[in-house]
Amino acid sequence: MTSVVVYEAPRKELPRAAKGGVFVLFWIIAIVLWIIAPNITDPRWGAFIVDTGLVFASVGFAAPGITWTKPFRNTLIAGAIAILLFLWADLNEVTVVVYFLRMAVPFAALLTSVYTAAGKLKVWY
Repeated sequence: MTSVVVYEAPRKELPRAAKGGVFVLFWIIAIVLWIIAPNITDPRWGAFIVDTGLVFASVGFAAPGITWTKPFRNTLIAGAIAILLFLWADLNEVTVVVYFLRMAVPFAALLTSVYTAAGKLKVWY
């Protein structure tokens, strides 16, 4: 039998200050978007602004639970994809996609916190 050694590059840990900064900054952006949204005359654009605030709030909520830089990058990419999907769905009035995203985006952020908390629990220890 031969064994194969696979080289893995060392992971970079996300600094706590970056996690807290993203949390605060993204929540501030979300609140500002939610304040601006009622003043927009076109209801489709107003809904898009509210949904964009939802994405920023969800990514900000998930940020403190992310430990490494690669999952954090993936979270930011997923947030950008969600914003693009909201843009398409809100402006084309695809209600099913809008409501699905309104449930799925915060749920994914909630799962990040649940997995972080569950990873710290010692069940069989």
